[in-house]
Amino acid sequence: MKKLLVAGVLLASCAGAAARVSVRSLLEEMADREHITRLPDPAYTLRLFSSYDRETVGIDEPGWFANSDRSEFIRVEENGGRREYVALDTEGPGAVVRWWVTVAGAGDGGIIRVYIDGMLAVEGNVLDVLSGEALCAKPLSASVSERTPYLNRGHNLYLPIPYAKRCKITYQSDRIQNKRDGEAFYYNIETRTYAKNVEVEPFSLEVLSRDAVYISEVNRRMGGGERGLMALKTRTETFDGVIPPEGAVTRTVKGEQAVRLLAMAVDGGKNQQALRSTVVEIAFDGQRTVWAPVGEFFGTGYQVSPYQTWYMGVRKSGLMESAWVMPFRKACTVTVRNLGREPVTISQSALVTAPYKWDGKRSMYFGAGWYEQNKVPSRKNGSHWDLNYVTLTGEGLLVGTGVTLFNTANAWWGEGDEKIFVDGEAFPSFIGTGSEDHYGYAWSNGNNFDHPFIAQPEGGGAGRPGLVINSRYRVLDAIPFRKGIQFDMEMWHWADTVLNYAPVTYWYMRPGGTANRTEETALARLPVALTRRDIIELISYGEGRLEAETFDLSATQGNPGIQTEEKYGWSGDKQFWWRGARPGATATLDFAVKQGGKYNVKISFTHSYDYGIADVSLNGTVVAAAYDAYAPNVENHVKDLGVIELKEGENHLSLKLTGANEKTSKDQFFFGIDYLDIQKAE
Repeated sequence: MKKLLVAGVLLASCAGAAARVSVRSLLEEMADREHITRLPDPAYTLRLFSSYDRETVGIDEPGWFANSDRSEFIRVEENGGRREYVALDTEGPGAVVRWWVTVAGAGDGGIIRVYIDGMLAVEGNVLDVLSGEALCAKPLSASVSERTPYLNRGHNLYLPIPYAKRCKITYQSDRIQNKRDGEAFYYNIETRTYAKNVEVEPFSLEVLSRDAVYISEVNRRMGGGERGLMALKTRTETFDGVIPPEGAVTRTVKGEQAVRLLAMAVDGGKNQQALRSTVVEIAFDGQRTVWAPVGEFFGTGYQVSPYQTWYMGVRKSGLMESAWVMPFRKACTVTVRNLGREPVTISQSALVTAPYKWDGKRSMYFGAGWYEQNKVPSRKNGSHWDLNYVTLTGEGLLVGTGVTLFNTANAWWGEGDEKIFVDGEAFPSFIGTGSEDHYGYAWSNGNNFDHPFIAQPEGGGAGRPGLVINSRYRVLDAIPFRKGIQFDMEMWHWADTVLNYAPVTYWYMRPGGTANRTEETALARLPVALTRRDIIELISYGEGRLEAETFDLSATQGNPGIQTEEKYGWSGDKQFWWRGARPGATATLDFAVKQGGKYNVKISFTHSYDYGIADVSLNGTVVAAAYDAYAPNVENHVKDLGVIELKEGENHLSLKLTGANEKTSKDQFFFGIDYLDIQKAE
């Protein structure tokens, strides 16, 4: 274990007594998939403490989309000569049930301290505590993605930390200056609060040692995604076969039971459209609560992206599995419907049920809903906006969210924060610090990962055109609601663009509960986006100035994007800007012209002290070999390429980096283009 102080905090009243809530009882709850099918007992409320920008004060007020979500704390305290920033301070009985952190500009992080019931319980380096296995091993203590440098990851702790009277968490770092300078410390901490009469055994060194074997066993089960079917008296229905267009296959199971496993492959996972246009519908006791495309229901979007979590898993073979426990009193009907234009083949299917004791006061139906914002602007009237994942009315638990989106810009799509309103509250009790933080990773990183409760099976579109699939499943951090819940996510994209954004949400609700996400047949029938061009068509130009930043931009390396700056004299104050590439890399700018023929073509290049040398080609022909974009200061240079044949429709301007001027700043190969000017040649 990493170096860490864990002080004993046993209350005399709890010593030798069986506490109702403890580390072990919470881990037992986590490891029992059936537990979440009933309203919590003891009941609790859930709250998020985070470093969200405190300028966010109210809907439609200035600051509602404020984005400086860093190093914000409740207060600062002086304690024993040290300066401690208070991130969480809450009264019990309760428990910390999910904890996420990332840092920047802090080396390997500062010191975290957890005070339980007035006594120091945990003290250590923040990353050691969260993901360095100082408290427990993986996956309850883990960072993601392991393909990412350690300090650039999201650090997650799922080991529950219960307390009887009060919990306070502080952070100490001499590098913190203010929310815009110095160390950037981001955190999301979710806590349960129970009624005052609930007994809690507080977290302590003794408890951690006593329950070490059990904690290890839970980690083993979580890490393997164990389904736990061997000990149950199960019944299996299959529904393999071919489903014609507009056809469906249905299976009904009767009796007081629960679905324990739902599995299938659709066209072997090789047909992306089929994963979207084939939908799963589930009705419990006559009430349909599940409607979603099969790919999104199983957390793989519309491409097979293998991953494994506690509730969902997808294999390379295309087999998709759900281990959500779905109880019913009398009957369950599962329908797989083909809304596509071609037949689909269902294989490896299984509907596994087992007996379940329905509790008339606490048992709930499982639900899942989906929809897509198809070809939606990232900004409305020039502003960010709130996208509603789901609104539920009734009593239940929110247990998961996911998103499948196709990004169309060379920029990060997920700066937006979740905002969750519980039981009609005017101000959300959950405000996060970014979409990637909600899904457990950090810094808009596109590396794929999976974990028992979070996953990014596909991150290729994180900062460039492409697909992204994110999932988060809640157990101890399931959000209870008595009247209803509204889950919104800010649409906060760094680019002004158009994209496809499809959220999926999972819940449990008491019979009679309703959701605003039900049947979305027309959306499921739409063709899925496989390329940027499926969402945004190339602008077709006539004669005149063609702004390079409006072209379809791509590169084999680095960041092809758009730079905005008023002082450099670019038309529209913008240019195409290519950063982070090395010699040998290629960037392509696609554009279209309305009429083919011979044109006089000029290009306005940007020159600067850190710009490189590139071969410039149009439609595969080099038109400017070894073009040197060096200048001691930022300058705009218009180069006349002469008469060039352009095709009607799509054309391609390419840049291949070959090196840099000897005067250029070391290892800098930037490149920029303001516009092309095309005039019909006589």
